[in-house]
Amino acid sequence: MKNILFYALTQHRGGIESFIKNYKPYFQNIHLDFVKITPNKLPYEDELYSSDIYYVPTRKDGFFSRKEIMRDILTQKKYDCLWFNANDLVDTEIIDVAKKEGIKCIGHAHNSKADKPRRTLQHYMNRRIASKKFDGKFACSKLAAKWFYTSSKESILVYNAVDVNKFIFDKVKREKVRKKYKIPDDSLVIGNVARLEKAKNWFYLVDIFGKYHKYHPMSYLMIVGDGSLKRKLKEYIIKKELSEVVVFTGEVDDVQSYLSSFDMYLMPSLNEGLPVSLVEAQASGLECLAADNITREVDIIGKINYLPISKDSIDEWVANINFSVDRDKYGRQLFNTRFDINISSKILEKEILRIINEK
Repeated sequence: MKNILFYALTQHRGGIESFIKNYKPYFQNIHLDFVKITPNKLPYEDELYSSDIYYVPTRKDGFFSRKEIMRDILTQKKYDCLWFNANDLVDTEIIDVAKKEGIKCIGHAHNSKADKPRRTLQHYMNRRIASKKFDGKFACSKLAAKWFYTSSKESILVYNAVDVNKFIFDKVKREKVRKKYKIPDDSLVIGNVARLEKAKNWFYLVDIFGKYHKYHPMSYLMIVGDGSLKRKLKEYIIKKELSEVVVFTGEVDDVQSYLSSFDMYLMPSLNEGLPVSLVEAQASGLECLAADNITREVDIIGKINYLPISKDSIDEWVANINFSVDRDKYGRQLFNTRFDINISSKILEKEILRIINEK
């Protein structure tokens, strides 16, 4: 059994958190412990009961003590590997500490862009040196690999896979969620599952829905998630006179139930790595509209229509909204692909062990 320290988890139900929540139960020869960069409880912390979870303060909260805390964590269990999961290479101190202690490091890219110009500059400044310190390089997509490493040729693609069976369309779950929010059976529900942050382009999504609803009054927008933009987004929806037909669910544990309640999935994000929510949506048999900057690698069964996200393209998004059909049939096409976690988890574990065991 190899001991691996997984860095880093946040208090949000983001892509990295969803990724490791999905994969962890399938590993047979790897024991994972975790570093979190929040003093708060993690969204999936109860599901990580067999692991140690360490808190490392951010630079702002503990600049002088961070490295000592990292060193203590890395040395007390004699970890075989540090698995560095991140959207960028702005904060790489733990990599430096691990290498000084003779611990192997695997990099794992989860995004294709930083959310702020300052982080973009810092990322590029660190990338040349940090890339050389990784003993193995993973990425969720080709775009993410190109962003994260100076040379992406030797990186291994690790797709954000899911338990397909869990997300297959369920009529009973659909009816239960719609009843909870008093949504009529014959209404069309547009949905998205994501953090309420700038990168997800929520105001653009509301503009699309507003225009669609104008011509199709039996329609609703369901927003599944939470984040810093919640208040501003609600104010914008009130201004657009859509508050009666936009549902905020907050963060939920049973995402599959909410996907079953949708009729179409829209993702006009400004940037993504390889969004696991689009994989889950396809497993639920949903037709998906996605921003044309999102990798085509996530289009598993040909159910994603890629569209531009300019102001002039809203009509094009509206014109492509419709009810999803044959959902059970389409969702089952994900079985036995690299997006089926029963397949991908075995491949990933084999790669991790290979990297650790290499001289």
